[in-house]
Amino acid sequence: MKKVILSGIFTLCTLGIFAQTSTNNLPATAQEYIQQNFSSVDVKEVKENSKWQIWEDEKFEVILSNELELDFDENGNILEIESQNDVVIPIAALPSKIAAYVEENYADAQIIGWEKQKKEQEIELADGTELEFDGEGNFRKID
Repeated sequence: MKKVILSGIFTLCTLGIFAQTSTNNLPATAQEYIQQNFSSVDVKEVKENSKWQIWEDEKFEVILSNELELDFDENGNILEIESQNDVVIPIAALPSKIAAYVEENYADAQIIGWEKQKKEQEIELADGTELEFDGEGNFRKID
């Protein structure tokens, strides 16, 4: 029994050590998004969520060398950008309508998070302010 448990643990550790760093398994849309917005940053890890997790929208998770985490759906559309260590997200990586609003109203703000859900989007600023937008990128409120 000990051998079976130890073998399982070893297998899990081995899989973690050999994490994929190639973006080849990502849809072309996701590859283009990364190239356009994060070309100066290396891809550290690419994870593909299993198909049986149907309650999750995120199909692919990409971790960049600067510790930004990008989540994509099965078609390669960006769903979330999360900063692990308050790394600033480039404004060009955001939807254009939201980027324009932030530039106009929070010109000096540093964006450390963005998330798109079915009917809303949210921006997190480094000072803790959260801005809420509708699905089309129209400003709703400060959260």
